[in-house]
Amino acid sequence: MTALPLAERYARFRDTVLSGVQETLPGFDEPMTEMDFQSLWFAGAFGSEFTSTDGKAVRIADFGVWNSGAGPDFNDCAITIDGQTLRGDIELDPDARDWERHTHGANENFNHVVLHLFMHAPEDRFFTRTSEHREVPQVLLRADMLPEGIKPKRHLAAARLGRCATPLREMEAVRVQSIIESAAQHRLELKSKRLHRSVAAHGREQAIYQALAQTLGYRKNQQPFAILAQRLPLKKITQLDAAQREAWLFGVSGFLESVRSDDTESETRSYLRQLWSEWWKQRDSCARWLDDRQLPRWKLNAIRPGNHPQRRLGALAAMLRSWSKIVTPLADATRWSQAAWRESLLALTHDFWTTHYTLLSDVTAKPIAMIGETRVQEMLANVAYPLLVPERTRLWAEYLELPALLDNQKVRRAVLRLFGDDPRGSDFTKKLHHHQGLLQIYEDFCLEDDSACADCPFPERLKEWS
Repeated sequence: MTALPLAERYARFRDTVLSGVQETLPGFDEPMTEMDFQSLWFAGAFGSEFTSTDGKAVRIADFGVWNSGAGPDFNDCAITIDGQTLRGDIELDPDARDWERHTHGANENFNHVVLHLFMHAPEDRFFTRTSEHREVPQVLLRADMLPEGIKPKRHLAAARLGRCATPLREMEAVRVQSIIESAAQHRLELKSKRLHRSVAAHGREQAIYQALAQTLGYRKNQQPFAILAQRLPLKKITQLDAAQREAWLFGVSGFLESVRSDDTESETRSYLRQLWSEWWKQRDSCARWLDDRQLPRWKLNAIRPGNHPQRRLGALAAMLRSWSKIVTPLADATRWSQAAWRESLLALTHDFWTTHYTLLSDVTAKPIAMIGETRVQEMLANVAYPLLVPERTRLWAEYLELPALLDNQKVRRAVLRLFGDDPRGSDFTKKLHHHQGLLQIYEDFCLEDDSACADCPFPERLKEWS
């Protein structure tokens, strides 16, 4: 990938400013489930090259598939250890000792495990062995393996004026624009690196499919959508017809388990019968994923009807019906057309979901867009341009022209802390890259400062930005 000069400039400045501040790596003691870690691993977030606990070089050649039945977490994997290729399964546990706690060592289903992953290990060496008394190579996954940008959930900085507002007020607008634009490019580069790790792990189309699915989850349901796209990979789901695809999507998501068609209007009953007529044939093979502990943890509170994850799954189904039009412009940066890609997304329709918010909702008074302008904008910011700009840097100028269609709580807090009542603050919220740059500065400095601004080095060092 081509290095982005503004991103490098901002990164050097940030590292210089924070050089005397102790940086804490994201730890594993945050509330994160085993399934979350499995999803990060399968996305390639930890990388693909490791050193085993006994000092051998380990490379993941094929991440395999997420297992839906009994046995190890991932099947049909390929790894190389000191140059020797091994094919089999991979098991991921929060703690190395879970192998014996969960009796994997006595279970023949785990005899083909070729790699045992874990996030915690006892001080004394723990050996992983199968029921055939074969030792299984081990890799300890550490927080510092994760790329920058993947961090535990952090508190929001107080919604008040920050000390940086004073030097920013005295800076000419062109310098303020310069630091915000550089921070935005740095943020885009971080997204690009994460996305390209996924490309390296699973190929370009699967990475695009998973990233687009995540954007459909909005802020609250990105992780459940990521898990769904990982469990139902593109190679598998595109081999099914439209009815089968939707049955898999709604079945594996767990949404079909709790809905009944009694007392619903005829169109809903017909659609549910269509889904169940396909899903019941496959349901037993996915029994593991339907366990309460393995189901995606959908967040349904305080969500607008149009953003309900069931409707967003309908949008994903509509995207898969037109997948060639969606993925082709992203396959090669030289063939990119923002207008054509935007039009393909805005034109998506679905016989049921164009007039329904959920599986059991009444018919809407008028058709509603499957994917609206603001969601397209999110896909441009989080998928298209992070994927393409490092491959064709002239697209950066195109990215800079994208308008800001939405703000959020973090953006509002960032503007308040950086600009206060300075009327120029509104000048730096009109473009999407303004929001991205403000968020990056807010996360790098405001969220990492525990002194209520008193000890933050950012305000004093702003004069160094020329």
